[in-house]
Amino acid sequence: MNEIEELFNSWKDLNIKVGAKLGSFEMTEVKKLRMEQSKTEDAVYEILKEKATPEVAKILPEKCGDMEIGINIRDKEFYFVMEDQDPESEKLMAIVFGIDENIKIVNDFNVDEYD
Repeated sequence: MNEIEELFNSWKDLNIKVGAKLGSFEMTEVKKLRMEQSKTEDAVYEILKEKATPEVAKILPEKCGDMEIGINIRDKEFYFVMEDQDPESEKLMAIVFGIDENIKIVNDFNVDEYD
């Protein structure tokens, strides 16, 4: 198992725990779990920045926290969602980073296609 896969599994497990705690309104625990999840996201983002092609690197925000992050469990991918770079566009775009360390840009991103 590579580092990205370990981080993917960690994020997924934390997300399941967050969902359970939200359901029982244990907000203090949710906050703690989200902090752990945020550390995992930052670690993934650092690896993404290291592996990014020049095309991807030029559109990545400085910090991971400038994007929304999710995972596609089926394809074992993280997706980092941001506003489209075109100021006229109201669409979203995403950088998708798989556990195989494959990186792609998805224009006109639709989260329903990635859940």
